[in-house]
Amino acid sequence: MGAVFVLLSLFAVGQNTNSNLLFPINIDHEFPNPEASFKEVMALILDNYYTTDLTEKDLYWASIQGMLRHISPPENPELAVVWTPEQYESILNSLKGVEVSIGIKSSFNSADGSLTVTKIIEDSPADGSLLPFDRILRINDLSLKDKTTPEINDLLNGEAGTTVKLTVIRDLDILEIELTRQNLAIKNLEVHLIPGRKTALIIIRKVTLGIADELRDELDKLNPIGYTNLILDLRNNPGGVLNEGLNIANLFLKRNDIITRTMSRSSQTSPIVSNIDQPMEYNIITLINKQTASASEIVVAALRDHNKATMIGSRTYGKSVIEETFKITNDYHVKFIKSAMYSPKGNTWQTKGLLPDFLVEQSNETYLSLSSLHIDDRLRKDLYYITALKLID
Repeated sequence: MGAVFVLLSLFAVGQNTNSNLLFPINIDHEFPNPEASFKEVMALILDNYYTTDLTEKDLYWASIQGMLRHISPPENPELAVVWTPEQYESILNSLKGVEVSIGIKSSFNSADGSLTVTKIIEDSPADGSLLPFDRILRINDLSLKDKTTPEINDLLNGEAGTTVKLTVIRDLDILEIELTRQNLAIKNLEVHLIPGRKTALIIIRKVTLGIADELRDELDKLNPIGYTNLILDLRNNPGGVLNEGLNIANLFLKRNDIITRTMSRSSQTSPIVSNIDQPMEYNIITLINKQTASASEIVVAALRDHNKATMIGSRTYGKSVIEETFKITNDYHVKFIKSAMYSPKGNTWQTKGLLPDFLVEQSNETYLSLSSLHIDDRLRKDLYYITALKLID
């Protein structure tokens, strides 16, 4: 969750401290002659493996992947990765709010191997062809039974202009629908003014490039028309660009307030502080859940530690580390953890997540189902929104 490419240093102030490992990375046994042993095992595999199809190149690739898995948190072994140039381009586009897709949001039921469509992106290839609650059973004639979520994403994703065939159940009908993937600008910020109240609902789905400026522009419109309350919905927000998470928190904190603290291998703690002379003044309630992660957790931790918001929901994901991406000589990219993050008060939320002030539990399936409804219906039926509106008035 939440790829990060660069660390904002504009507001960083150095401070020495000692660091502790957030998760184990050292082996707990002797391993003599590691380099020679590596080469020996590689030679044994190449000489004795049952098929000659295996090449030295395959083993080098597997070794890089193994190294990166080893230095990732045990609960998130894919946090450090190697990307092909094409994969990296896709990641960059995603962080810009652009993706190649057919334009659906869905939830996967592993029991029966089906995808349930929860949302159709307006003006996407799926708009007009698929409906919410359609169940996708096959993609390109391949059953989804026993497949993992990444495998399903690989089937759905592809280059712009290519087609994907879906086998869909709608009520009692079985439909074969073919859609052409295209570049889509994804709207990751929604603003809804709640009638009869001084409250605006802000939904941030992903922390993409430019979203802090977009949010600031929207907030600038609210005070002049009498809006003083915000419900900031960060549920199912996987994070994204570190700098943008910092900049979102920066909007609400006064100059020199600590947004977050970072620590690198130099054992140097760098508090990153706000540079705003006139922060946004709103009564804020923030909505969080298990899928609130990474850059969005920075916002949660900063607002919580400075008593700028009340948190409603359940424990967040628990990603308190910063990755950096490096380009290697063959134009591939590797990403791995460069720094650890701590809240303004100096606490890590790695693995354990951030706790709400008011516990509201809701399944992800319920959240996805409600998110497909019109906003008026969601305000009446979503327990998170109901609780927030009761507390903020």
